[in-house]
Amino acid sequence: MNEDYYKIMEVHPKAGIEMIDKAYRTLAMRYHPAKNLPSRLAWAEEKFKQLSLAYSVLKDPVQRREYDRTRLSTEMHHVRTAPNGPDIGEEEAYFQYRIGCEHAEKAQKAPPLNILFGKSESDREKAREAFETVFRKYPGSKYAEEALYRWLLLSNRMPDHSEAFLKKLEECFEIYADNYSSGPWSAEVKLEFARFRILKKKDTREAKKIIHYLRTYYSDSDVRRETEVLAEYLEGLDQKKNRHRARERVRG
Repeated sequence: MNEDYYKIMEVHPKAGIEMIDKAYRTLAMRYHPAKNLPSRLAWAEEKFKQLSLAYSVLKDPVQRREYDRTRLSTEMHHVRTAPNGPDIGEEEAYFQYRIGCEHAEKAQKAPPLNILFGKSESDREKAREAFETVFRKYPGSKYAEEALYRWLLLSNRMPDHSEAFLKKLEECFEIYADNYSSGPWSAEVKLEFARFRILKKKDTREAKKIIHYLRTYYSDSDVRRETEVLAEYLEGLDQKKNRHRARERVRG
């Protein structure tokens, strides 16, 4: 198996059909030959062909199941037949990564009542522990970047606002920026960092810089749409502050 359809579509192996559909629409706009300059036509046609093939497989449950089975078998074969013998670290990283994915999926699919009473937190914590094991213990693994990305997503949505937790979360954002600044999830991580600055650190100035960057370089993507939501939220905060200042001036 030479092509990784998940990488071609820039989605996670555990992505649902809704995410796959959204990724296809976004990438189809990027790679469609009619949307590219003549000098990039051959490149666009090849990319669009790869994208179409990947989407045709991943959108079909039967084909996707068979593809996943083959993909897993191929990955484990490469690990076990490496020139210097099995790479135990890579195998363990993959094992922990899969554990993290499974618990994250369980937490996401938890019934509303389980979420309301905190019963999905156990799966969320197990997912975070597994992902952290990957990027801390096996930083050279090919699963490290995605494990860190998934850890950041899960952690940034936790209600913990303690100083120790926020310090650790910020440190992990810095790890991603230092090691994977041009990685496939760099835009999504920047978006999460903007949320972190707004909702957890209450630092709207830094968040506005990130939003400006995302608006500039991501004009047609799901990231841009989510960026606009954050931008509107910030504008609402600014309006609220201005109204408060106006009332204070009147009182003064």
